[in-house]
This record gives sequence, C-alpha cells and structure tokens, in this order.
Amino acid sequence: MTAQEIVFVGAGNLATHLAAALAQAGHKVKAICSRTAASAEALARRVGEGATALTNLDHLPPADVFLLAASDDVLPDLIAALPAHCRNGIVAHTAGSVSLEVLARFGEKAGVFYPLQTFSKAREVDFTTIPCFVEGASAATEQRLLELAQSVTPTVQVLHSEGRRMLHLSAVFACNFVNHLYDVAAGIAREQGIDPQWLSPLIQETAAKLNQLPAHAAQTGPAARGDRAVLEHQAELLAAKPELQTIYRILSDNIYKSFHP
Repeated sequence: MTAQEIVFVGAGNLATHLAAALAQAGHKVKAICSRTAASAEALARRVGEGATALTNLDHLPPADVFLLAASDDVLPDLIAALPAHCRNGIVAHTAGSVSLEVLARFGEKAGVFYPLQTFSKAREVDFTTIPCFVEGASAATEQRLLELAQSVTPTVQVLHSEGRRMLHLSAVFACNFVNHLYDVAAGIAREQGIDPQWLSPLIQETAAKLNQLPAHAAQTGPAARGDRAVLEHQAELLAAKPELQTIYRILSDNIYKSFHP
C-alpha cells in the first residue's frame, strides 16, 4: 500500500513495538502523544524520521491514521478529547475488549487495529509472526486497515467486536493467567531455597508441545491422571496460603473433570 502518515496516541508497550514495525515498513510516524513527555520522547527517538513527541492532544498534526494505543479505561475520555481534524483520517483503537462503537463520533472512518501478542518495551518481537485483527465502520476503512496490517505481518483477518472480545478473553487465559501461575510457581520454589530457573526447561517444553499437539492432548499431571491422593496432598501443602489453595483446587478440579467426566 501507499505509505501512510500515522499518529500514535499512547506510548506504552504495544505502541512501542507497533510504531517501530510501521516505521520499518515504510510508513511515516508523524507524532507520538503521551501523558508523559519522557515516554513520548523515548518512542519518538525510537521510530526516528522526524517523529514529534507531544503531550497535548490539541497539538496532534493531520494524519492518514490515528492509532489510539491506550488502556481500555481511558479510551472514552481520550476519544472525547480528540480534536475535530482527526475526523479527516481513520481513527482506530488497539484494544481487544472494547467495541468499535466507542468510536461512533468518527462515523465511517472509525476502526480497530488489534495485534494479538503480549508486549514488553524491553523485549524485542518479530512483528511478522503476530496475527492482527481489524475492523472498520465502513468497507473502505476496513480495507485500508487490512492493508496497513498486511504491511507489517502476513497474518491478518477481519474480526468484529464480539469475536474480538472473546479472542481477548481467550488470550487472558492463555497468556496473563498462565504467566501469573509461572510467578506463583517461582514463589513456591524460592520459599524452599530452590532456584526458579530449574522450572525453565519444563515451561519451554510445555509451550513447545503446543506446536504439535492440541492443549488437551498435551495435558499431563495428577489431575489428568485422576490421582486423587496426590491432589489432596498437594492441596494440603498450601494450607497456609488459602488463596493459592483455592486456585489449586479449582484448576485441578477443572482438569480432572475434563479427563474424567
């Protein structure tokens, strides 16, 4: 597609990687607007090519696409505060669980650009491996967002709001909850003077198996085996941590029932 002029509102984890990917694909990132000057300036330096760092929405320059990479809870107020000239370009948010309807004031030029990945500023990602899901309030907007996404990754699909909400929910289970359990596991190990790094090969193999097996087929452990004695013993080991004990019982019971209905 023709190179697009893009403005980012937000300079967090997702914006950091998406702005860099779009700039590398030949698009011009004109400005980064963030609540803090330091974060806007850091991302502007990263994308280079004359990107301007801003903290005031009223100073947003004209652009072909305005990407709102902000947290879900601030999106409504942010959208209400966007200057009128943003209507001349496509305005798209990047949230998985927020409907397209939140951008209703932008009519047919409203859209969604949702990359399905976990992002951290300090860790590089290969954007060409990341699936992106887009939605537009009109066929023309949707097509332009499709082309923009295809300029950074070959895996792009139209997905409307309800499907995107459920995909985001799936991602919370697959990523956020799983990562929290890694953190819990590391804490249990540390309390016994055990280096959590010993868990690393296990974690890596668990994820690698999913390249060849469905998750259900890859499941192992006492709950999948139906070993009630081990389950009860391990639950008792968590007696001093009732919240973790509850999590252990709920997850174990769910696994058990999926293998022993």
